[in-house]
Amino acid sequence: MVLKRVDVGVSSSRGKQLLKTALFVGGGLLVVAVFLFTQNAVGRLTNEVSTTSELLARVAAQATLPSTINPQLQRVLGAMQRGISFPIVITDTTGTPRAWSRIPVQSDLVPSASLDSLAFGMPVSSVIAGRVDRVKAEIPVLDRLHEPIPLRQSTVSPVMGHLHFGNPPVLEQLRWMPLIAVAGTGLLLLLGLSGLAGIRQAEKRVIWVGMAKETAHQLGTPLSSLMGWVELLRAQAESAPAGSHEVLLSRAELDETLADMEGDIDRLSKVAQRFSHVGSAPQLVLQDVGPVVREAVQYVRRRAPQAHGAVEIRERYEEVPPINLNRELLEWVLENLLSNALTALDKPQGVIEVVVERRGSTEEVEITVSDNGRGMTREEQKRAFEPGYSTKRRGWGLGLALARRVVEEYHAGKISIRHSAPGEGTTMLISFPT
Repeated sequence: MVLKRVDVGVSSSRGKQLLKTALFVGGGLLVVAVFLFTQNAVGRLTNEVSTTSELLARVAAQATLPSTINPQLQRVLGAMQRGISFPIVITDTTGTPRAWSRIPVQSDLVPSASLDSLAFGMPVSSVIAGRVDRVKAEIPVLDRLHEPIPLRQSTVSPVMGHLHFGNPPVLEQLRWMPLIAVAGTGLLLLLGLSGLAGIRQAEKRVIWVGMAKETAHQLGTPLSSLMGWVELLRAQAESAPAGSHEVLLSRAELDETLADMEGDIDRLSKVAQRFSHVGSAPQLVLQDVGPVVREAVQYVRRRAPQAHGAVEIRERYEEVPPINLNRELLEWVLENLLSNALTALDKPQGVIEVVVERRGSTEEVEITVSDNGRGMTREEQKRAFEPGYSTKRRGWGLGLALARRVVEEYHAGKISIRHSAPGEGTTMLISFPT
């Protein structure tokens, strides 16, 4: 009974678009989260390093007292240099550098006597003066980073000089961490998208090759049958005497031959309809699923081995509500599952059981195809629906991949392996919403 037609192509496409949007938004949120996290971590590390640097600078300032012109000052700073990684310059009240550390100009290249001469306005060699000028050029740079620390004997003593200091190199490196983290995360996302696109392209190539082979396979059976009937009729015609209009086939034989030929033609038409639906949104019709399953079972039963009851196909149909389905495509799915069950049989008495029932908890219509064949390992189950994967020597790995596309994308249902184990057979499950 046909009640209405439903087109799920739009809803399926909309679902895919929503999924892609969700993935894009999720990736963007991940990048923002990484940036905020690293920014917060770097901010805390920056404060800690800056505080530690200032504390060490103050300790160094106190260590330079009681005199900023002490000749031993450079030795003191030289010993402290092993534990201080940031630049320091100590100046006297005239602004003349008296000692420094982590500055491009080495302190031992400028004698203390030359610094005394500069402090009192006495001339020094041009080489020494140039080196001191380079040290002085660093002082404004340091003062922009931190306020100079005045040097005093006590809180009420006059200023004896200033200590100028900068940031450790690690602090400058930390400031680049958020950008590096975001760039790395973005690169990983791009690589993931690129890899996903490559996988999809590879799957498309596999699918197109498989589709071509599947088309040839689907068309080959009825075409071979038709050619056989044509050869039979030609042989009958050639055996008749020349000029004779005698019909060698009986009426019953002729009717049976024509019926078989019509069946093969119908099969060709059905195959053409199936492939015309692939890649487009098929029309779904609200109908009973039972007759569709029966027809697929009958088709496979006629192709099953007939030697002394080698294969038994059992059927059980419960009363289920009608569902929206495309008859040609669902028959295709069921024929694939039944054909897989046939090829998996490895026991003298092969049994295939097909059940149509309604699950009470979810009200879904379920179709199960079970066999007592060789079963599948866990690894085979994980890859069973991958395009191009097959355990058959002549398989193309397209049947279950197309079945999943038909069931899940076209019919909004689900297809899965309910149970399978080596030596215990396999049970395939198809469920449809009502």
